[in-house]
Amino acid sequence: MMRLALVLCGFLIYFIQAQLLPAIFHTNWLPNLILTIIVMVTLFKGRYMGLMVAVIGGIVHDVLISNFFGLHLFPYVLVVYLLSAVKHRLYEERWYWSSAIVAICTLLDGFIRSLMILASGGDLHIGLYMWHMVIPVLFWNGLLAAIVHGLLWRKDEQQDYIW
Repeated sequence: MMRLALVLCGFLIYFIQAQLLPAIFHTNWLPNLILTIIVMVTLFKGRYMGLMVAVIGGIVHDVLISNFFGLHLFPYVLVVYLLSAVKHRLYEERWYWSSAIVAICTLLDGFIRSLMILASGGDLHIGLYMWHMVIPVLFWNGLLAAIVHGLLWRKDEQQDYIW
């Protein structure tokens, strides 16, 4: 039953990212719910679960939404690995810390992606790319992180009462 719930949550996240958010945001500044979920799962559940979600989310994002395979998969995995290396020093009880961590991970993801585009021979100015494509998304990803934090924290508190 738990696996079915996780699969259904995955489909819901994909639907929101691929269909609902582009309908709401008619600009290039599309929030990245998949990255937000990956960072939040890493914060709450650790490296192993974070890497599993990053690989699945990166493949789904690359195959079904993106143009180039690996453009999301590699940065997601790298962000999870770096975040899990410093996770034991982070205090994740407050929603604003989660929002700040997601914003920093959004910057890191955008920087890694811009380096990948440059390495593949793309004509890209990193500063302009970050300014026009990554910085405007920080607020929206942080807002999504606050919402997801509330959902995950409430779920963890309920499990503590059950056990």
